[in-house]
Amino acid sequence: MRVRLVDAMLVVELGEERRVLSSAVLGGGLGYARAWLTATVPGDYSRTDPAVDLAARAAELELPGPVVGMLTAADVGAHERASGGAATVFATVGLGHPLAASGTRPRALPGAGTINLLVVVEEGLDDAALVGAAQTAVEAKAQALAAGGVRAANARGPATGTATDALCIAARSGGGVAFAGPATRVGADIARAVFTAVHAGVLRDRAERGADLPGRPARHPASAFPASESTPWTQPG
Repeated sequence: MRVRLVDAMLVVELGEERRVLSSAVLGGGLGYARAWLTATVPGDYSRTDPAVDLAARAAELELPGPVVGMLTAADVGAHERASGGAATVFATVGLGHPLAASGTRPRALPGAGTINLLVVVEEGLDDAALVGAAQTAVEAKAQALAAGGVRAANARGPATGTATDALCIAARSGGGVAFAGPATRVGADIARAVFTAVHAGVLRDRAERGADLPGRPARHPASAFPASESTPWTQPG
């Protein structure tokens, strides 16, 4: 696996063709991929053909196809990476528009601030297990936001994400693992890595926006909820 930063793009070449499930604008759905990228764009990015934009960026970089591509207003140079067991996660965390999934619908679609996740799994997952892995990853992301004190702008309580989050699960081809829920070994690896990466991104965002002392909420709407500096897998220092 080759990881690099190029012109405000985070690029991961997977080293082999992977079976993927993704919500990305480029290469989304159920299919295959050899590379993944997420690009930083301005907060007022308004192109109506983001897939074309990303495909052109991938071609310029001469990435091996197929490619999964995402966009974010977050600085991809400040991405987080976490690994454990069979899972490695890359996360870019932008918290300009934190929302609760079942809260009030925004009158206008928020800009490109988002949480993008690539979950690389060193196991062959059956297609149903890919869906289970995606469910596990999303649940771990929401858990990390709650632990980090990220409050929803459209409901009481913690945010579950943003309106434009994107996810890609990239497993080894061939299948063989039938389940990837949080109670399974591979699912637990995914959950731990996603939580660790997203939680670290939340803390970074709090620091950049001007947070109070650790354990207190930051002085901005995205963090007006009691925060935790530790994770479920570590003892508080």
